[in-house]
Amino acid sequence: MAAVPAIASGAIRKLLGALPSLGVDGGDVCAEVAFEASVCESADARVPLELLYALWEAVQRRAPRPDLALVVAGHYSPGDYGLVGFVCMASPNLGEGLRQLVRYARLWTDEPQLALSGEGELRLDYRYPGADRPGRRLAAEAAFAEVLHGARALTQRPLTPEEVELSHPAPADRAAHDAFFGTRVRFGRPHSRLRFARHQLDIPIPQADAQLADFLRELANQALARQAQPRSVPEQVSQLIAEELSQGVPALSTVARRMAMSERTLRRRLAEESTSFRELLDSTRAALGRSYVQDRRLPLTEVAFLLGFSEASAFHRAFKRWTRATPAAFRRNR
Repeated sequence: MAAVPAIASGAIRKLLGALPSLGVDGGDVCAEVAFEASVCESADARVPLELLYALWEAVQRRAPRPDLALVVAGHYSPGDYGLVGFVCMASPNLGEGLRQLVRYARLWTDEPQLALSGEGELRLDYRYPGADRPGRRLAAEAAFAEVLHGARALTQRPLTPEEVELSHPAPADRAAHDAFFGTRVRFGRPHSRLRFARHQLDIPIPQADAQLADFLRELANQALARQAQPRSVPEQVSQLIAEELSQGVPALSTVARRMAMSERTLRRRLAEESTSFRELLDSTRAALGRSYVQDRRLPLTEVAFLLGFSEASAFHRAFKRWTRATPAAFRRNR
């Protein structure tokens, strides 16, 4: 199967838990995207980020409001983020809490990547290939809104960040965003950034506990070590295929060279996993194709190019085989 970025199932559990306040039926939302909500019952489960984005979009269709992500974020508490949230809660001050958030964010999600500067600037970046889409924009807005909401809860202060910038376009009505963050939110920027003042980083967290913090960080370090264990060979191959596709269909020899093994060894390792390079190439293109086609800003001819097809007609035939629908029909239905 294709290696795709994932997120803790708790993210979906949190989203579904906020829906009653919006008058949205979570069962209907899950049914629309063919998601079985019982997956969220496992604390260790992870789900594809594309699924979370699809759920956000299904919610937006039922509650088309510009402040959707902000309203949902307001229902969360730091403890909802499991181990990551508890590490932040036990930190001595806001700055240290943010540093722990960045350090252990991978335990919660593969995307977006978080970085924190010494000046108190938290930045969101995306590493995995994937088309921009409404669900990802909502998730990005929610990420910053959740950070600020959590910071206010931990410090018990009505914090107002110095700057808030989002890389996607502004909604028609941006008043709710400015009101939530307490400052003018700038949209359409090169990067998504949330910056606190230096003095705000020193604000203490009343429930800080140094001994508990040490214990929780040890647990988090162990979890990171387990997560860092090598991915399966098929997952590595799928990721490399995704990275190479915009340059054309990668050959087995290209992927084998990047994995520092011979073609013969790579074939054997894939056969041991009951798959083949051809199957992984097809499944990776199919997964990326569904994501790209949903982005209406991408012409279908460009989607074909991104997937390594030299002719649009070949892409159309392949896409219909993957989804039983033409790219245009699939886009229209989504």
